[in-house]
Amino acid sequence: MFQIILSLTVGVLIGWNFHIYFMALKPKVIPQNSIISPKIDIKKCKPTTIVINSIPEKNILKQTIIKEHNISKKSNIEELSFERLIKSGKFSDAMAFYMEANEQQLKEYRLILKVYFYDMGRNFPKKAIEQILHYIEIEPKAVDIKLYLAKLYKDSGEFKKAINLLFNLQQSDEVKDLKSISNDLNVTVESYIKRLEVNKDFNKLTLFLEDMINRNIDNQKYIIRLAKLYYELDNYEKAETLLDEIESDSTYSAKAETILTNIKQKREELKQYTHKIALNKIGSQYRINLSIDNTPLTLLLDTGASYTFIDEDKIPTLAIQKEILLNTAGGEIIAHLATASSLILDDIELKDFNLTVAPFKQKGVDGLLGMNFFEKFNFKIDQNRKLLYFKLK
Repeated sequence: MFQIILSLTVGVLIGWNFHIYFMALKPKVIPQNSIISPKIDIKKCKPTTIVINSIPEKNILKQTIIKEHNISKKSNIEELSFERLIKSGKFSDAMAFYMEANEQQLKEYRLILKVYFYDMGRNFPKKAIEQILHYIEIEPKAVDIKLYLAKLYKDSGEFKKAINLLFNLQQSDEVKDLKSISNDLNVTVESYIKRLEVNKDFNKLTLFLEDMINRNIDNQKYIIRLAKLYYELDNYEKAETLLDEIESDSTYSAKAETILTNIKQKREELKQYTHKIALNKIGSQYRINLSIDNTPLTLLLDTGASYTFIDEDKIPTLAIQKEILLNTAGGEIIAHLATASSLILDDIELKDFNLTVAPFKQKGVDGLLGMNFFEKFNFKIDQNRKLLYFKLK
């Protein structure tokens, strides 16, 4: 009997303990009629501002990146490191991390970026330029990266961008090694000048040298370069005007005197010519107006052609002598050798002038003025002024 009572008592105690345990797990419910929760008339309530503690921006940033790249929330969020994002090609995300970094992290990130930009520049220069420009917006004082950007511009043939960037660096207060900047600038400027000279792009070269003079940095050096260019283009007046700016005690005065002496000699040479005829330019060739057997003609100057050549329909009264075979740019053609009674250019008349005739159809011109005309003269073609100087031998 005692054992039965003991068993019942133990059972009751165990049951009571389970009851207490489950009651502790069950959330407490406050009755609706409790004084803690009175009824509220919503219509009579005034708006209330609720302040919620904000999540740190860096955590928001990381959570956003996790969501965008479908990264499991169970993974360690620190695996989204700056270096890992850079290596995986997520440059924009890496820059977002960069902007949230502390000073110690920034030192590490800058080293990583420098290696990354150099590698990218060797393999994908255009992409490297784009990303460096993005980085410079964040770090405008990154001088070493700007210098590398100038090199990428130069290597890509964007010389003016490289030169402008180097000029800006030269004027910057953050730059300590001005000598290195100046050397890079001089090398880049000379490379661009050489490129324009090789391409014979004299209009761009003239404008560029004028810009270098206006920047007032060693401008006498570029005054000499531009004056020399004007001399080579037979534009003596402009060359002389520029050289007037060179001071007599300047390091460039000797070069200025040499150019002025050459200009004087050229002018003396021009005095030997008795005639000066204006030329019209068509493309890369020049044309001149004259008359043959009283027929006005417009002919292209062609010192590579042995004979003067005109369209057979222009002067049907010419005395034909014989058929000949002519080599032209389009191949061999059959032409007729003929003799004109006279060729008149300005006040010079050539009698019994030989020429060739054949079909010649080119808009605006009637034929070619060849070497059998020019061999009778000492002549000079001034391409800059579009003038033909000549005198009879």
